[in-house]
Amino acid sequence: MSQIPVILIFLPVLTALFIYLFKWRHMHLLALLTQTGMTILAIVYFLHFKDQFEATHIILGGWSDVRIGISLANDGLSMAFIFLTLFMWWSVLTYLYRFGKTEHTFLFFLMFLQGVFLGLLQSNDLFNLFVFFELTTIIVTILIAYKKTGESFRAAIYYLLLNTSGVLLFLIAIVMLYNLYGTINIRVLSEVIHTHADTTILKFAYVLMMTGISVKAALFPVFTWLPKAHGVAQSAISALLSGLIVKGGIYLFFRINFLFESAGLPYHNIFFILGLLTALSGIIFALAQKNIKLMLAYSTVSQIGLIIMGLSSPDITTFYGGVLHTFNHALFKALLFLGAGVIIAVYRTKKLDEIRGVFRTMPIISVMMIIGMLAITGMPFFNGYISKSIIKYGFEDSVFRTLALYLVNIGTTTLFIKMSHIFFGPKMLSYPMKHRQQNITLLLLALACLVFGNFYVEIMDAFFGIDYAHITRISLGGLLDYGITVIIGILIYLYVLKKDVKLVKGIREFKISFETANILFIALLTVLTFYFVIL
Repeated sequence: MSQIPVILIFLPVLTALFIYLFKWRHMHLLALLTQTGMTILAIVYFLHFKDQFEATHIILGGWSDVRIGISLANDGLSMAFIFLTLFMWWSVLTYLYRFGKTEHTFLFFLMFLQGVFLGLLQSNDLFNLFVFFELTTIIVTILIAYKKTGESFRAAIYYLLLNTSGVLLFLIAIVMLYNLYGTINIRVLSEVIHTHADTTILKFAYVLMMTGISVKAALFPVFTWLPKAHGVAQSAISALLSGLIVKGGIYLFFRINFLFESAGLPYHNIFFILGLLTALSGIIFALAQKNIKLMLAYSTVSQIGLIIMGLSSPDITTFYGGVLHTFNHALFKALLFLGAGVIIAVYRTKKLDEIRGVFRTMPIISVMMIIGMLAITGMPFFNGYISKSIIKYGFEDSVFRTLALYLVNIGTTTLFIKMSHIFFGPKMLSYPMKHRQQNITLLLLALACLVFGNFYVEIMDAFFGIDYAHITRISLGGLLDYGITVIIGILIYLYVLKKDVKLVKGIREFKISFETANILFIALLTVLTFYFVIL
């Protein structure tokens, strides 16, 4: 029973190797069977250990000293992410399923990535965290470039170089911490890290780690790889990138701040500002786009910023509001990307202006997409409303933070008012129902948005022991706020975006070169160094 975490890592990896070596035409069924077994194992493990996770610390290799050897550990947070990972892979595998038509190499990388990501979630020592961090980067690079077009290769190399730079900073920080404490075991470090809290080396190690994590999480100003990667990758990979892989950076943000918690580093304000800048820059670029996938990609940047705004709060209730929004965003953004993938495949274009009449062409897909849009814009009764409300209540004592949150919400609502025009108009194409499993996948994601919007109290209590019973799923005030936001969004669309004024065109045509991205990377490192080390 206690070895299930190890099995969860190696089972998808072994399945991936089996798929690659034997190339049976029904290997997709094997992947789904593996997914079923992993889901059962994860549920059994959670139910058995949920009240005693401290006892599940695993040290591989027979080492008696907890400071040495490969170490795995779980808690409510890692288990929540494990279940999210399994659900996201279920969604992607069913969405891609073609009976007897398996792309073996693609499926190999997809399953291998799942094992690596599950290793990242459960690793309890910093070096293996680095290894999984880097492996994730390499495999995602291959999946981005899988179409083998010039555009996909450029985006993949851009992603690889920028993220590898961040990972290397993370590695240097690990060396510095080992030099200070003589261990890289996360649990041991968290107990003793306060002993060198005032040293420059510790502060700089934190800066290096958070700079690397900022790249992986796509924070301002190092988010430039994300729209490039999402824009060219297959829609299923875009859904996985936006819904989960970017969340790996968010997960590391949790873990490293938990690790450094007793050191008392003042990270709350600086990361709120970075989160706000990420949210605003993401939504500004999203509003200017006419490519559906780029709109969704930049929207992901904005939502990551919103998540960081919540996670930067010292209030534990608001912090877990950010955690909840991490999961909610994974669900509705995967729904939107996968739905967009079907629309793009049918209309054979990503251009917003060339897609009309979607509701009459594919009504089921349209309904699911609309549910995703209502969820991400914070409509009461849907999951996005709950997590945004928790964050909003946490910001009530600050006018600036409250206004900042409203501004981001208005931008998000305006974006999806703009995108919703694809549903209007006469039926333009005949949509053959060849792959009904895509409708099933979208339906499951839409239902998940409703489940998290109505059973959030039970979910948050089961995993984190946080009581959100005071948050109502629907209220007159919430409906009024949403209505006002929609009206403002419509006005912005009609008088600014629809006219495609010169400023909007300028933002859309603005490009950030790789050289500029490196300068921004160094700028972020410099700012964090000045804030944490010099001040």
